[in-house]
Amino acid sequence: MKIKSYIPVACMGLLAFTTSCQDDMENVDNSIFAPSVTTSTTINVKPTTETASAKVKASMARAEDYDVTVTFSAVADKVAQYNALYGTDYVMLPQGYYSIPEPTAVIPAGGDTTGDVEVLFQNLTDLDMATTYLLPVEMSSEFGSLSNNTYWFIVKEAALVSVVADMTQNYAVFAQGNQAPQLENLTQITVEALLYPLDFPNMLATIMGIEGGFLVRVGDAGIPANQLQLATSNGNVTDPAWTFDTNTWTFMTLTYDTATGECNVYFNGVQKGSTQTGSYNSPINWNTASGDITDGPRGFYVGYAYDANRYFNGYMSELRVWNRILSKDEINAPYHFYTVDPDSDGLVSYWKMDEGSGNLINDYANGYNLKCNSAPEWIPESLPAK
Repeated sequence: MKIKSYIPVACMGLLAFTTSCQDDMENVDNSIFAPSVTTSTTINVKPTTETASAKVKASMARAEDYDVTVTFSAVADKVAQYNALYGTDYVMLPQGYYSIPEPTAVIPAGGDTTGDVEVLFQNLTDLDMATTYLLPVEMSSEFGSLSNNTYWFIVKEAALVSVVADMTQNYAVFAQGNQAPQLENLTQITVEALLYPLDFPNMLATIMGIEGGFLVRVGDAGIPANQLQLATSNGNVTDPAWTFDTNTWTFMTLTYDTATGECNVYFNGVQKGSTQTGSYNSPINWNTASGDITDGPRGFYVGYAYDANRYFNGYMSELRVWNRILSKDEINAPYHFYTVDPDSDGLVSYWKMDEGSGNLINDYANGYNLKCNSAPEWIPESLPAK
């Protein structure tokens, strides 16, 4: 489900205002109207969205030789009209959550528009987002003839994740080669990914890392194809409890401390199995460009390692690398599975995988962008699910 949408609204019928017969005759071939046929806009509210703004304006079919004043105001009575027309059950946005700082505008003599008038939305984090709200903003004028005269603002909770990448038979590498210096010399690491495996058709499937160095993957000889494994140049670490379900979203967190070898795995914020101990004790270096995948040098990949049969068969989102161990409380912070601040302490790479088109995946933390082998199929999604 897309986080932003526009609902077409049919032109409203002619709204006549009481004027003199003489004025009616003079204005019979002219009217004031919203210049866009589509006058409905969705204001998507995320947990961090405190304020938002939008623009409205009025236009005239034909310029007059005098100023025409237009007033914009919220009209609660129109909510029922909208609900009846579209079969919705929206609620009028309460006072205190919107304002029109300069509600009166002028179409100047010889002109045909007021220009933009701002509508402000405020205190949005205080709204009950279990409800969808509607703010009708209506134009009025003594000019006496108006059509398509209402703007509709739908205020609703936004999905934190609205599109994801299908990485089946695909992979991603650094777009600019080995130019990711903050992914070098990591003595502690937290790797996170929001994953939706469709199936595990191969013995091995890669999440991210470097083959023969430090690689987060699924499956191996002797373990189930859906079992998470940390494969390193000094031995592998796994646990029978680290198994993924298919056709469901799992937020995976893996932490590793090179000083102690301690490795912990969390699925959806819950620790799986017990703390495991690995033998890898060198600084982790993921600032390595991809090379010849079969003969080396081994490079950093997302969704691919060693050969084409080690792809991740499913959807990926919210890939992150931290240079410290996240605590359980941090992992379970509100909305952490779906978004984090790119300026968070210790966050060195943050690939949201939310581009929606093309084959470039942006790094929101440090600009270590990735490039897919081919443009992935971008899948509409709405997370967290309701």
